[in-house]
Amino acid sequence: MPVIGTFLLLALNASASPREAQQILSTLNSGEFASPLIVAPAPPPIPQAVPDEREFDEAIVGLIDELQIKDRALFNRIHSEADRIRALPTEKERQDAVNAAYPRLEKALDASAASGKFSPEGLAKWKIFRTYARQALENGTLFERAEFAGNAFDAKVQALLRKGKTILDPNRKLPEKKPEYLAIAQRIHTDLAIAGNSTALTPKQLDQAFAKAGREFGIRAEFLKYMAKTESGLRQVVPSNPAATGIMQVESVHAEAYKGTMNVSNDTITNIVFGALLRAQTDRAMAKAFANEAIAPPTDSRVVEFLGDLAYNRGPGLLKFIAKNAAAQGIDVNRFADYIGGKGGSYALLKGGASIVVLPGKGTNVDKTGKNSVLELSSEAVGRVKFSKALTAGLGDRNGDGRVDHLDVWLTRGMGYMRDPDL
Repeated sequence: MPVIGTFLLLALNASASPREAQQILSTLNSGEFASPLIVAPAPPPIPQAVPDEREFDEAIVGLIDELQIKDRALFNRIHSEADRIRALPTEKERQDAVNAAYPRLEKALDASAASGKFSPEGLAKWKIFRTYARQALENGTLFERAEFAGNAFDAKVQALLRKGKTILDPNRKLPEKKPEYLAIAQRIHTDLAIAGNSTALTPKQLDQAFAKAGREFGIRAEFLKYMAKTESGLRQVVPSNPAATGIMQVESVHAEAYKGTMNVSNDTITNIVFGALLRAQTDRAMAKAFANEAIAPPTDSRVVEFLGDLAYNRGPGLLKFIAKNAAAQGIDVNRFADYIGGKGGSYALLKGGASIVVLPGKGTNVDKTGKNSVLELSSEAVGRVKFSKALTAGLGDRNGDGRVDHLDVWLTRGMGYMRDPDL
């Protein structure tokens, strides 16, 4: 059987399906061929270099760091492409899109490196990344590595927040178009196995939704929940006034967010996602406002969260006044008390936190009610709001200046925020 046997073995190894292979083996071992079939052992596979996953991971994170600082435009383009791919409906489509996008990514990174936008360390990371990414492309694991890159960026943001630091970017690109933020909401629906619209999530589902939305926008889940607690008492169907609705109290001025089969008024997850988007927009507005005054923005996450919460409540236009007054008074932008008591000032909570007395900084013209402080001047600049009798009675004159105004709202929110045991 040398000739025919060899031919059949070649067929078996080269083109036969498993069923055909079994038929061939049965025929070869039947009476038609007297000699028993002897199959030579297959040669050992050629060893291939196995990527060092830790080195690959470090290269990815290093490139993320490098691009954020050295080539923000490319970083934003990569982020947009990642959002587009994430929004594709099936994993197969997402895998194919990642594989198709990699050559474009490599070309863009080469161009960035050629233009001198990488540090020597960044160039080394790019070399490592290219080697392992090409291996991943060949062995079909590039999609998994791309998923890791996205998770690495999310983890980096969260790690900064846990350390009490945050990064404000005046050019941050956000998923502001409706299909973009709805895609995030839909992913959370899918992850939590919640079919269709819902305004009756369980407490566990709410916590999961806050966590997932927080990761998408780089906002602490605990803080998102605090905002919802402050805005609505965590009630999912609550029109506290004719101008806002839902757990995050999204104002009706955002008319587009109220349209469509799934929107902020008929779906809690969408309401949370849109609220997180608005909160992320305040971070961007904060960065721009401080840059316009030629001073560094705050990096302490507690201060950023506090100011962002005020801007969520009153509108991002507030932040230009806060930055202007902070620059004029030369306060420490990372010190919460300076915004209330002036440079070097402080405060004390009285009556179990029901009221506050300001301890003005030395040499400032701030008084014990906080008058002339950054917050008080900014509150006056955006204009007073006439509150309903019920809200005025429930709120109270927190700082003892003889009136209930928006500064009392902000002090109330701030006192609650600083005293919340879960934060």
